[in-house]
Parts: sequence; C-alpha cells; structure tokens
Amino acid sequence: KLGQILSTRQDLLPAEFIEELAQLQDHVPPMPKEDLARQLHSGLGRDPTEVFRHIEPEPLAAASIAQVHRAETLAGDEVVVKVQRPGIADQLRSDLSVLHYIARLLEAVVEETGIYSPTGIIEEFDRAIHEELDFLNEAANIREFYENHRDRPYLRIPRVFDELSSRTVLTMEFIRGTKISQIDLARRDREKIARHLVEASFRQLFEDGVFHGDPHPGNIFVLDDDTVALIDFGIVGRLTRPMQQTLVNLI
Repeated sequence: KLGQILSTRQDLLPAEFIEELAQLQDHVPPMPKEDLARQLHSGLGRDPTEVFRHIEPEPLAAASIAQVHRAETLAGDEVVVKVQRPGIADQLRSDLSVLHYIARLLEAVVEETGIYSPTGIIEEFDRAIHEELDFLNEAANIREFYENHRDRPYLRIPRVFDELSSRTVLTMEFIRGTKISQIDLARRDREKIARHLVEASFRQLFEDGVFHGDPHPGNIFVLDDDTVALIDFGIVGRLTRPMQQTLVNLI
C-alpha cells in the first residue's frame, strides 16, 4: 500500500522508482487457485458454483490486500469479484508494528522529522488500512457513490451485488474500460477526459463532501465514449461543510 501511494509521487522519487512501484497498483503476484476457492467459500458461506456460473481462474488484477476476478452470476450478470488474500490481517498487524517502531525511531534521532510527524502518518495509515480490510465498508461506500453520481453522465460507478458480498468478498458490476495510464491519448478526446476528471473531483469535494481516497491510475478507467469510471472504494475521504468552506477560502 505504501508503494502504491509512492507510485503517484513523481515529485518525490526518480522516474525509474515510480515505474517499478506502479506495478504494485494491480500487478502483485496472485494467490494460488486453491486459496482463491477457499476464500470464496469462506466469505460467501457456500460453494462458489452455487452462486456463479463461471469465474475466470486468472485475476484481472492482483493488489496488496485482494485480487479481482471476472465472473458471471447465475442470473447472467457480468461481474468482478474482489477476494481478500488469506492471512492478510495478521500480516498487516506484523508489518504495522514494524512501521510504528521505525516511525518512533525516526522521531527520536532525526530532528527534522518533527515537521512531518512519522508516527502520525503511520497512525493514519493504520486506521485507513483496517477500514479497507472490511469489504462491507467498501460496499457501503460504493452504494453512496453510486447514488451521488447516478445523474452525472460523465462519471460511472459500478453497482454492488450485496447478496454476493461479505467482509472478505465483494462482487461488483463489470465495467469495460481502459486504465487511464494506458489509453492512447492521440486517439481520444483529451480535453473531454480532463473535464470529466475535474468535474468529478469538484463535485466530490465541494458538493457531496465524499471523495475517492485512493485515486492512483489503477483505479481510474476511461470508457469508449471518454466517460470516466472509478473503482476500488476501500478508502474514501469525507469533508464537513466548514472544511469545504476552508478549502474554498484557501483556493
């Protein structure tokens, strides 16, 4: 997750680091097929064949906490199924304890870190990552974004299938598009795409008060008509009215 965050910070790291870290957005090594079947059965409480007509064995994307597979429901809906990696909660607890220790050490020995508060950064990261571990939180976020944006034709939000979701499995509508960093800009309406991105960001921040909190290129798709789609709502940010007003004054 830290690698994903750093992969968007071209102001901090050299280009070769950014290129390598960008692979963590959706190209982490996938879990074995046996683990996938067990995780699906555990998360849904029944055999996957009882609810899905077909599940692609190869993942569409594999990231730090989960991986995503194309599938088809018994009703014929094209969906993607996000499956949490086995043992990831224990792994995170172990890694976070190390990060907390390093942050305290940095603050003790490097005077300049006082400006940045490494322990505060890790505490915020800790809270966000534990919220992201519960896919029911993400399902609720998707439903909220879907309602907020249903009348905005420039932005597409996937529909969530609640009956096929749990704390460790999340089933969503399949959206056919291209990752924004992979589109051929010479063949697309760049101004239109840019306007859609700015408009979507503005509405989230200043109208809804709820915004996508992890907008790296792996989570932003462009559809054939240059509509923008967002995926992965494990982390969202929220702004109160006073915070929105402060942002307006700052700008």
